[in-house]
Amino acid sequence: MSPIRDSNQLETIDGVWQEIDGLLNDLAKLAKSECLASEFHAECLRRVVAGLGAKGGVIWMRIANGSMRIDARIVPRALNSTQNDWTARHAPLVAGVLARGSGHVLPPGCTATTGGENTTEFCLVLSPWTIGDEVAGVLEIFQSPGISPSAQRGYLELLQAVGELIADFHRQRQLRNYRLWSTDLKRLQGFSEQVHRSLDLKETAFTIANEVRHLTACDRVSVLVRQATGCRLLAVSGVSTIHRRANAVRQLERLADCVCTSEQPLWYPDGGNDRLPEVEQSLQAHLDESHAKVIVVAPLCPNSDEAQRTASESVGVLVVERFQGALDEPLRWQVKAVQGHCSLALQRARELDRIPLLGLLRSLARHDWFTPGRRRGILLAVVALLTVFVALAVIPADFRVEARGELQPVDVRDVFAPADGVVGELRVGHRQQVAADEVLAVLRRAELDLQFKQVLGELQTARKRFIAVETERMQNLRDTAEQRQRYGRLTAEQEELRQQISGLEAQQAILQQQQEELQVRSPMAGEVLTWNPQPLLEARPVARGQILLTIGDLAGPWQLELRIPDRRVSHVLAARGPSGDALPVTFLLASDPARKHYGTLDRVGLRTEISERDGAFVLATVALERDQIPHPIPGANVVAKIDCGRRTLGYVWFHDLLNAVRRWLLF
Repeated sequence: MSPIRDSNQLETIDGVWQEIDGLLNDLAKLAKSECLASEFHAECLRRVVAGLGAKGGVIWMRIANGSMRIDARIVPRALNSTQNDWTARHAPLVAGVLARGSGHVLPPGCTATTGGENTTEFCLVLSPWTIGDEVAGVLEIFQSPGISPSAQRGYLELLQAVGELIADFHRQRQLRNYRLWSTDLKRLQGFSEQVHRSLDLKETAFTIANEVRHLTACDRVSVLVRQATGCRLLAVSGVSTIHRRANAVRQLERLADCVCTSEQPLWYPDGGNDRLPEVEQSLQAHLDESHAKVIVVAPLCPNSDEAQRTASESVGVLVVERFQGALDEPLRWQVKAVQGHCSLALQRARELDRIPLLGLLRSLARHDWFTPGRRRGILLAVVALLTVFVALAVIPADFRVEARGELQPVDVRDVFAPADGVVGELRVGHRQQVAADEVLAVLRRAELDLQFKQVLGELQTARKRFIAVETERMQNLRDTAEQRQRYGRLTAEQEELRQQISGLEAQQAILQQQQEELQVRSPMAGEVLTWNPQPLLEARPVARGQILLTIGDLAGPWQLELRIPDRRVSHVLAARGPSGDALPVTFLLASDPARKHYGTLDRVGLRTEISERDGAFVLATVALERDQIPHPIPGANVVAKIDCGRRTLGYVWFHDLLNAVRRWLLF
């Protein structure tokens, strides 16, 4: 199609009119199609710009609040770099044409009578199009400057004809929507009855998911409820059990959270340029899991006024997915139509679900518990409950605090490495009897041995030199001055050697002391409790302070080392009193669980310890008779119960629950 350049071509070339007729016929056929409005506008603008030989064009749409938005555009290269600037400058021009209701041609640098100025280098041709009595949009074309007035009138007439075709497209689209709406009204009424039938939260969510799937003919519908910690998936159409740890479920919940935060529904694959980065990222992560072609994420807000909906008002999220097909207008209308019903039903079910003891109240409502035949049974049940409560509050019982620990000899000492080194010799084994200060192991330090040999060699050399100097000095005569001078030099050298020998002997003593410290000695008499120490320690490097062996007196007294839980130690301290009375203790050994043993609580720690295995606890020791345990094993696990006096039966059984309730009420 040859572009239209000026009025001479419109008046002299018959083929141009044929091309215009062809353009309008093509647009008329396109207007009768059932494509989306954005697709129709883009194709219509492309053909008009090509047919008129224009540099670009814009289709402006009027939205609900009266402002204008761009629905399709072909931007000239000269304006593409400053797109935001020319859009803001053209908005007053478009608003003026919209208010006047007639077309307008504005050359470069001219100011419109209704406001706004053409700051571009193009001639702007603007023509509105109406639906009924209301102006619905404006068609704007960027033409080359210098066109004649007759060509301007021709462009306006052509744009008016194109505007009529655009209006015909929207009128037919509205008629199609009205037909769909009339068909879906009965189905929507049945849907409303179904979702409001139950007030149970989960049942309502499953009803919404399955009914929306049936109404919209989609592949999957999910319902999520808004909680303080985020959205939680409640129901999926056609699925009875939800695996909450599944990655697809977690990605869907994250996407719903982002959509609720953005306060705008998500339509995919539409509106990709307007989505927030967080929403786009969550959407792509969900698409990788679900592989859906169409996704609609609609926040469920009880307020039907879309301008007043906020994220804080959302009670849930409705997610509609299709694995085939496209995002068409019927689906948009159906989702918007069910949003209000779903929001109201979900909100009422959620408010009812927050009522305490809801299950019990529903059970009482379903059954008539107060018929004459059942009154006697109810009275007997109440009397039985009162009897139980009185018994729990009156009957005394032994109150014992349970603690866990180990059986250990009283005299137990760990043997530490006195210095860094390598275990060169281990002289004891497991269960071997040792005496106090007996050498258990000998450490080796190669650098210490080298220093000792160097000092010893220097000391021997200095001593030999001292003897030689002393002998020479004694044999030297002192008759002449030279002989007396030599005698003095030998005396000074002998004194120097004496000082050197004294220093080397001090170094040798220090090294000998360090070598003696490498001998690991037993701190007490007893038995070696460390299991199989030979492969554990022989030829192994050790650090200063490292525990090498454990020595214990198994023939002496024994005790229990208990870990009393921090939450129960107050009962033990209260039973002991200010004077620290001894409390009876009953315990069982893991090595002999069939026999009870007895002891007396001896000491209780003054601070709380913490460990990963036992949590917070207080250390305590229990004195016991050695003879009652025939074969004690150091470190044997013990379960002990400390007698803390007598309390009521209810307190003995439910004191942990009572303390938890107290903490909950006080804090």
